[in-house]
Amino acid sequence: MVYIAICDDESNITNQLYELIKQYQKEKAEEIHCDVYHNGEGLLLVEKEYDIIFLDIYMSGIDGIETAKRLRKKDKTVEIIYLSSYSGLTKEALSVHAFEYLEKPINKTDIYKQLDEVIERIFCKRVNDENKHHIIEFNGGKTKMRLSIDEIYYFEREDRRIKVITKKGNFVLYETIASIEDKLKQFDFVLPHQSFVININYIKDYFKGQIIMMNDDIIPIAQKRASEFKRCMRMFLQKKLEYK
Repeated sequence: MVYIAICDDESNITNQLYELIKQYQKEKAEEIHCDVYHNGEGLLLVEKEYDIIFLDIYMSGIDGIETAKRLRKKDKTVEIIYLSSYSGLTKEALSVHAFEYLEKPINKTDIYKQLDEVIERIFCKRVNDENKHHIIEFNGGKTKMRLSIDEIYYFEREDRRIKVITKKGNFVLYETIASIEDKLKQFDFVLPHQSFVININYIKDYFKGQIIMMNDDIIPIAQKRASEFKRCMRMFLQKKLEYK
């Protein structure tokens, strides 16, 4: 379900946008709940959390810029799409990191395009958040060990066993690097060296053939894996920028 709010003091705009969103919901088979507000005060009073807010900049009472600032204090992730009859945005308007800016009069093509883009972004962020808390089961010898993805710093091969370094401590697993790689291939893990599988989210820095992890451990980068490691890092950083 995607939760959308429209906040504009012009009834003709809210009515038109509401109908376009309902048409989009029907045509795209998306689950969408949409609420309408005619001033910033009304939007700020509600306790609901929205995924997307279409927000008019120039409204009577609290304007859209101030409304957006107050919204950001309690919700850092809501996607704000500004609406305005005037071209250009002020530095204040840009300071709340809005997703997009649409000039009035609005039209179906622009609204559909923005909804396609912002809903895809929201679903990608949700999948990313779910992955962080995903539980993976490993062979701990006599028992199975279940670890959350966001607890793991890295895995290291020691003799014929695997040592896993986590936020809760270090543990021994009866796995192989290949089996670890297979279990984690859909998550943000990379092999910089034949003896290590590391969580990219916990890289503090890397240079001169070494990776510094968030726990200050140092992981070597094998020369033959350096190019692939750098490629994975570029993809990871690009993904992070897209979801901000």
